[in-house]
Amino acid sequence: MARYFKSINKKSVQIDVFHGWDMKLKQWFVDVKMSGFIGGNIKQLFKSQESYNSFLKKFLG
Repeated sequence: MARYFKSINKKSVQIDVFHGWDMKLKQWFVDVKMSGFIGGNIKQLFKSQESYNSFLKKFLG
């Protein structure tokens, strides 16, 4: 699985973002987790690279 990582601050909340191509599912994904919090991640799957890139551009700014 090709994975990339970026840690960002959004309004005083630390967010860890993993994203890339899932070879097993053959889909693009973005996986978001708030640092320091126990709980589930938010995972979004994309069927096209265009929608994946569009989401990342908006989310990561």
